[in-house]
Amino acid sequence: MPIPHGSRVASSRPWRSRLLVTGSVYLILTVGLLITVVMWYATERTIERNTQAYFNFRVNHLMESIDKRLETYQQVLYGARGLFAASDAVERGEFREYISAMHLDQRYPGIQGVGFSVIVPKDKKDSHIRNLREQGFPDYQIYPPGERESYTSIIYLEPFAGRNLRAFSYDMFSEPVRRQAMIFARDNNSIGLSGKVTLVQETDSDIQFGFLMYLPVYRNGQPVGDEQQRRANIIGWVYAPFRIKDFMAGIGGERAGDLHLSIYDDRQASQSDLMYSDHNQQISEQALSTTRQLSLGGRTWTLVIHSEPGLQHWLSRYHPLIILVNGVILSLLLALLMRQLIAHEKALSLAAATNHELQESEARFRLMADSAPVMIWMADVDQSAIWFNKHWLDFTGRTLTEETGHGWLVSVDPAQLELVGKLLNWHFQLHKPFSVEFRLRRFDGEYRWIINTGVPRFDENTNFVGFIGSCIDITQHKRMEEELWELATTDGLTGFFNRRHFLVRLQEEFNRMQRNAELESAVLMLDLDYFKRINDTHGHAAGDAVLKHFADIIRRQQRKIDVVGRLGGEEFAIILPDTDLSEARVFAERLRKTLADSPLRHQNIFLEVTVSIGIALLTAGSKNPDSVLSEADRALYSAKEGGRNRVVLSPAQR
Repeated sequence: MPIPHGSRVASSRPWRSRLLVTGSVYLILTVGLLITVVMWYATERTIERNTQAYFNFRVNHLMESIDKRLETYQQVLYGARGLFAASDAVERGEFREYISAMHLDQRYPGIQGVGFSVIVPKDKKDSHIRNLREQGFPDYQIYPPGERESYTSIIYLEPFAGRNLRAFSYDMFSEPVRRQAMIFARDNNSIGLSGKVTLVQETDSDIQFGFLMYLPVYRNGQPVGDEQQRRANIIGWVYAPFRIKDFMAGIGGERAGDLHLSIYDDRQASQSDLMYSDHNQQISEQALSTTRQLSLGGRTWTLVIHSEPGLQHWLSRYHPLIILVNGVILSLLLALLMRQLIAHEKALSLAAATNHELQESEARFRLMADSAPVMIWMADVDQSAIWFNKHWLDFTGRTLTEETGHGWLVSVDPAQLELVGKLLNWHFQLHKPFSVEFRLRRFDGEYRWIINTGVPRFDENTNFVGFIGSCIDITQHKRMEEELWELATTDGLTGFFNRRHFLVRLQEEFNRMQRNAELESAVLMLDLDYFKRINDTHGHAAGDAVLKHFADIIRRQQRKIDVVGRLGGEEFAIILPDTDLSEARVFAERLRKTLADSPLRHQNIFLEVTVSIGIALLTAGSKNPDSVLSEADRALYSAKEGGRNRVVLSPAQR
């Protein structure tokens, strides 16, 4: 029997309706999952970049700490050599008193002592031994035994106790690794660093590898301008032995466990050259890794550094997972909501008998939405909020009536309200998915960073009917980014910009000059006078206190637009935007005088501190930022040469 035409049309409508419902649901689900994957991927990449940046920062800080410790010990040896330069003969008691005043065990971690090794010509060996025995060492004998063209002997070593007694009278020049460093120091009139050795101070327990640092001592008043003169006039070496584990103790700070460090005594990281390692377990494949080199005194150390799980834990890895899980949950909720909305539209045209089932379906959706661990909202075509889930209301501490319409906007940070309004208005007009970050006031009054993600809603006729979205609290992630930025750009001791970021700001100031040839800014280089003497005499704690004291004085003198950086050690730099040389000189003199008139009280003593300052001008005609910094540095050098505690203008701009 033929089917009437009208019957065929009627029978096709349910099929088309089901297809529209199913297609709409899957479309919303697909779009939601796609947005979730994109956000998850972006967050994963951000976490990876932040982790790498923090790892690089920690590595740089570790390298700077090692370099600073080595530099400090160089200054100890230069001070000891100065003792010999001030006298034709340094007696044992003088040497002991000088080294004792340094309090090596308290102020210089890792150093075993400071000693002096004298050169003993072959023809004077017997008289040398006789002389030492007469000084109260009846068993004195240079060792190791054997005939050599010349000898060296450790005759002073302080503290002269414990392990150090084993090194007394040892001929270090007889051992090839030590000899290489001693020759380098002698021929270059500089620090010489030995390769990996086992110190003669080692006993049968807790044996460690070590190294030694040498500085030559020449006859007073004799020329040492070239290698031949240095070889002819050397009398011995001041030196310092180090046990490598003791030397590295505490060098990583509070978060030393975040990094694993291995030090190799060569340009290549071969197992035979391994001198130090703070980890015996296998390194994870996910660990970040880098290789750095450090050169000093004719030796090059290769440092292999890996990240430890502690570093990963500090930079939270859970945010991508939270976004992924919540995004999937929200996508499923959106798909379910779309199905319910379409069902709701259909139900309006159906008999009242289906109304109860629809209400149950809507109740199920609201129950699921209220149970979701994210804040969910819905808005109509006029950008008016029509519904918020329980998590949202719990977060803001407000009722649904208070939040609907535009009431929720009262919780947005006032400083961001206009921008948020413009962004939402733009996306509502485009009917496109969006994701924006802003601060929303929590029930306790604290403004929290949230990421607000919304997707458009359409009815079965593809008409735009509003948005549905979710919010996630990302405050912790924001704080992590801020901390990372601060760590990467500032000096931890003074709070000023570090060298790297100061140079970035100097480049930006130079670029500003290029856009306006009439502008000019002053650049100051500052260096605290006799700072190393403070460190050597009173210890690093006093040195740090002086740096903080100086930083506080700068802060009281600087303007908000001025840029201050600590370039390293006791060296600082300041950019004074829109400031000519005369104004810069007034500022520098005021700063210099304030510091000179403000001695620092530290541990019941007063430390008088002064600063030398060099000034150069940055203009559109300057060659580049580095050249201006060099001009200021030359002016600083002139201030030092002129007696310190003074301000000098760059010679090119006087």
